[in-house]
Amino acid sequence: MSTNANVSSTRQRATLACDVCRSRRTKCDGVKPSCSFCEAHGILCNYRSAAPLAPSRTELELSSIKERLEDMCSLLSMRLVGSNSGISGSTAGISLPRFGGYPMDESIISRNWRSEFPFMTIQTPSTMLLLGLNPRLAAQMVTEERTDVSTLTPPGEFRGFKIQYQDAISAFGTFYKKIHHWFPVLPPDCFDIYLDKISGNLDSSSNSCLVLLIAAIGSVAQCSSLSVAYEQQPDASFIAGALSILPNVNFEFSLRSVQCLVLLSIYYNCIGKPCQAHDYILMASCKAQALFKCHLYDSDDAAMEILRRSFWSILLIETELGYHIDMPESNIWKFDDRILLPGVHDSWQPFRDDQRHLLDQILLPDHSAITPNDAKAYFLAEILMCRMIRRCTTSVTISHNREVYAPIVAVELAHQLESWYDHLPLGLRFDRSAIPAHDDAMHYASPHSLSTLAAVTNFLQMQYHLVLAGIYWPAIYSIIYSDTPAAETLADSALFFGAYTGFITSAAGAIRSCPQGPWSIHANIFITTMAALKGTQSPSLRPVISSIVIRSFTVAAEIFQTSQAIPTSPSLRRIRSILTEQVGNKI
Repeated sequence: MSTNANVSSTRQRATLACDVCRSRRTKCDGVKPSCSFCEAHGILCNYRSAAPLAPSRTELELSSIKERLEDMCSLLSMRLVGSNSGISGSTAGISLPRFGGYPMDESIISRNWRSEFPFMTIQTPSTMLLLGLNPRLAAQMVTEERTDVSTLTPPGEFRGFKIQYQDAISAFGTFYKKIHHWFPVLPPDCFDIYLDKISGNLDSSSNSCLVLLIAAIGSVAQCSSLSVAYEQQPDASFIAGALSILPNVNFEFSLRSVQCLVLLSIYYNCIGKPCQAHDYILMASCKAQALFKCHLYDSDDAAMEILRRSFWSILLIETELGYHIDMPESNIWKFDDRILLPGVHDSWQPFRDDQRHLLDQILLPDHSAITPNDAKAYFLAEILMCRMIRRCTTSVTISHNREVYAPIVAVELAHQLESWYDHLPLGLRFDRSAIPAHDDAMHYASPHSLSTLAAVTNFLQMQYHLVLAGIYWPAIYSIIYSDTPAAETLADSALFFGAYTGFITSAAGAIRSCPQGPWSIHANIFITTMAALKGTQSPSLRPVISSIVIRSFTVAAEIFQTSQAIPTSPSLRRIRSILTEQVGNKI
């Protein structure tokens, strides 16, 4: 992938699409002088010239990754299958079962939920009813999270606030090592600001808020587990001070205020509080969008680059938090095709190279830590993965006013997923096989030291299998309500169960190594396991359900029984009781 030949061929492929097809985000056949679509519609067809090669090998690699991801993004369209499109095949239409008892006037999810396809999310009422659960489960989970604030630190008194220098430096180092590569929103001069403030110059400014939030997040990340963080509360004084400055941050219309709000969301995400994390990411999203619309930083390239990275971090966090529980949206997805991807040529480190020795004195050496180049490649790959997660349910189309599983679309989506994997740098690749759940996976509840590179690849592996399960879930549903399933649909159902086993094992590892979103990982384990359990009830599917799948059900239940994130979250305790009961009844 790092050779000049590969980069050259990648860029040639990226120029195959004409400007019209690129703007529509649809495939272009590349026929010149006019492609088929433009020819058929009488549109002037124009092709861009190939971009010049970058001068260095590192820049070539990163530019290649970026261009390949952009090319793949252009292939993933929200309009891949529209409501008026039909796909021929032998798959019969799926009639949704009739359900009653759900008050239409109280549902803010959809007024047509009875006719919606039961996509694999907790917030889809038809899915909950299919699984025999309360269709308002997602709303109940939100209510419990918002009304139980006993474990949250309130704003504190800011005056006289003191920071221990060595503890603050250690917290910054841990933040950089364990958190920054997930959401690279800090500026290059961040450590200068940090050193100034912890040396006794704390005030009520947004810079002080930024410093306190970094220290709070780093303090939590230093703990061996979430339960230890709640017990020892090393972050309490930092977050209390940051919250006391929050009114000033909200008052500002600046990039710094956006960064502070993003960090607040990251903090609450790290401690397993999805609703509070979502509140602040919505505020960050609105400010970031407003900054783009006002063109406030158009003449400042460095600030614009940080704003772009903040925008994409916001999109990742908001999408993850809103996937399973019905939350208000900031409409950030309206801009995902308008905001440039982050630049890859400049450093993303929040400090200067001559300051690294201060952090090296604190942190233990990690020879397998993620490299700066791999961190950039990961962030770009995660943006595309987020898009695929948002679109993976499009293997369903409408035919004769019925939801229909479309195997040909599932094949295309799976192909896009494989293309995404093929474009990962070697350092970020992982085993794509359906890894069977085994006893080693059961150590997720214990403190376990994994390198940052291992954590990132584990997280990508988990998401890979989650997307694959989402692609083939409609095949499971179509067989549940089909007397004579087609052979192709039955084969795709086997792929669903294979993806499920891979997801459960990789999710067990992600709980140990990925501190930035424990709540969402548990929610994904819950819904995929409940969907897989539903599939076991179909006699037609029993031949494709192996002992590995059954073992994975047990692993999922044991994760919820022993995970240290559960006691701190009332909503996770609720779905734990549901999952363990269902697994106990079916196994």
